[in-house]
Amino acid sequence: MKRKPAFLLGFFALSSQVLLMREFAAHFYGNEVIFGVLLAAWMLWTGLGSILAARVRFTDRWFVYAYSAAILALPLSLVAVRLSRFLLGLLPGEASGLAPAALFALALTSLICLPLGCLFVLNTRASQGRLAHVYLWEALGSTAAGLLMYFLLIPRLTNWQAAALLGGGASLALFLWVSPGRHRLVLFLSLAVMTALWITDFPSQRLYWQPYDLVESRDSLYGKLQMLRDAEQISLYSNSAPVYSSPDPAAAEEAVHFALLQRPHAQTVLLIGGGVGGDLTQLLKYPVTRIDYVESDPEIIRFSHRHLPEAEARSLDAARVRVIHADGRSFLRGASSYDVIIVDLPDPATAQLNRFYTLEFFRLAKQHLTPGGLFSFRVTSAENYISPELQGFLASLYATLQTAFAEVEVVPGSTNIFLASHTLEPLEHEAMSRRIESLQIETQYVNPAMLSDRLSPLRQQQLAYALQAGQPRLNRDLYPISYFYSAVLWSAQFRGLESRLFSTLAGLDRSWLLDVPLAFFLLILLALGVRGRRPVFLLTPLTVTGCTTIVCEVIAILAFQTTHGSLYHSLALLFSAFMLGLSLGALRGTRRRICRFTHIILLQALFCLLLLGLRLGVVAAPPLLYFILFLMALGYLGGDLFVTANRLFLEQKENFGIGYGLDLMGSFLGALVTSSILIPIVGLVPLTQYLLLANSFCLLFLLWGRRRV
Repeated sequence: MKRKPAFLLGFFALSSQVLLMREFAAHFYGNEVIFGVLLAAWMLWTGLGSILAARVRFTDRWFVYAYSAAILALPLSLVAVRLSRFLLGLLPGEASGLAPAALFALALTSLICLPLGCLFVLNTRASQGRLAHVYLWEALGSTAAGLLMYFLLIPRLTNWQAAALLGGGASLALFLWVSPGRHRLVLFLSLAVMTALWITDFPSQRLYWQPYDLVESRDSLYGKLQMLRDAEQISLYSNSAPVYSSPDPAAAEEAVHFALLQRPHAQTVLLIGGGVGGDLTQLLKYPVTRIDYVESDPEIIRFSHRHLPEAEARSLDAARVRVIHADGRSFLRGASSYDVIIVDLPDPATAQLNRFYTLEFFRLAKQHLTPGGLFSFRVTSAENYISPELQGFLASLYATLQTAFAEVEVVPGSTNIFLASHTLEPLEHEAMSRRIESLQIETQYVNPAMLSDRLSPLRQQQLAYALQAGQPRLNRDLYPISYFYSAVLWSAQFRGLESRLFSTLAGLDRSWLLDVPLAFFLLILLALGVRGRRPVFLLTPLTVTGCTTIVCEVIAILAFQTTHGSLYHSLALLFSAFMLGLSLGALRGTRRRICRFTHIILLQALFCLLLLGLRLGVVAAPPLLYFILFLMALGYLGGDLFVTANRLFLEQKENFGIGYGLDLMGSFLGALVTSSILIPIVGLVPLTQYLLLANSFCLLFLLWGRRRV
């Protein structure tokens, strides 16, 4: 048994997947829609590679060429992602449409995944058909890769540096393990490419941001941070999305003054995000006793100290300011009460950001307000015309905030400032202007002249009509509809295929998204059962398992993100937990002396029980250990079922790629629709329930076929 090549396959596959997903996050805003497409494309091409490899005749030369192609495809893909704005005709930091981003993901993953899929079959042939052992050692390699990435590489290296190190190591392993002493030219070529990747990391980033001057870059645990300078202005970007620009007093003033003019004598203020963008400077103009500024990424503070103007940097060290490095939501759970809570974060365009705009978070904020305290946040809007897509987005946030607070007021403008409390002063420009004068606060933009236009009764009436029109859906932790509305709003600017797709999906009833696919799946099972051939009852659960495991992974990862925050670093640990379980399950299936069809039935029944546990667990906001144990159990069942079903199938027909390919095709379907469509529209809980129903139908299907098999 050639264990080392199979271990290398799993190690390189998972590390490449994590690095490519992180790089896509850094250049495509970390949007879960893109993640879903990327993950689906990864499964699709790997599955196709496995199926097509059945026609490839095994030779040592093909073996080496397939490994070399996968290793060299990683730096090529990373370079293509970084230069994507030139290939897609975008400006620096400009978002692309879903269609070009999806095509980009589809093209790049094919370069890596087709050879990876072929290599599973080639490794099986190299080990004299011992598929279960290849699967086991591949899973062990993936586990090792995830742990190495989480504990060593991600905290210390950039994506390109980690890829160069891993690619160089994989090339040496290929030279020593797969073709000892041969193919030196391939080794030298690979090492030269990896060295060039390491050296050109920062210069290529500077090229991406031209004509702006990139002065510093760092991959933190929360995202890729890049500081730009344009004349006298500096701008910080995280994953290509703007964090702040300085000086930008207009943004800072509107984030702070509309809230503080409602509570000018507030003594304690909690600021989540925005402090380094000028919010602290504005808050310090009020007689506030204590300002708690929460910023999840400490690198943002370090960047800002080095590059901000002296006046802004001093605000971070003010005696009344306490800077706290923590997830804002997690900090608030254990915090004291505040007179004012201000959230100054980007729009809820991702599931990670959406958790600060849900009903659960609004209620949490309300619990930590003093009597009469005020809560405020702002989102992007439009000066005059509110499109249907924007209306749906704003109305959802307004209805959600109204459910948590007695009174809600919204300031019109290109940015809408939401204010919520038990009681609020009316948004009258004359009263607010008098308040500014009495407090003797110096402002440039929130001044009487601006307020008379922005708070005109006509503009407020038009906005109120848009916010209250229709039947908006509440944005909740387990029903994150606002991040789907953000995707609809994002796609509307391109007016292409993605705009029509998202608009159609937004109008669909839940039954079309869940009931119809479930009924179609049941009809497929009935049709397959009528045919009644033995391979059908062995291969069908593999496809169902592939879909189930990937959907459960996505559900668990998003539930973890809602509870604990950023995924940028933790992704590798969660993947490792799943792959460790997969290894243990594959080991159990390999060591089972006699495989019987009843084992598959038992494993399918255990899948149903595990899904029931997931249904109960996601509602309870469990700790990190729960997600690790769940993913390990999920991987264990998936690995055991894969090995058992394939052992029974291979007793009848020698086709090493079909079982692996069908498992990945099921994963492809699950990844494609889950994170990008079903979760934001229907929610985590209903999706888990329907997944439980689908697996229950599969269990009945297997019981039906027991006698025939």
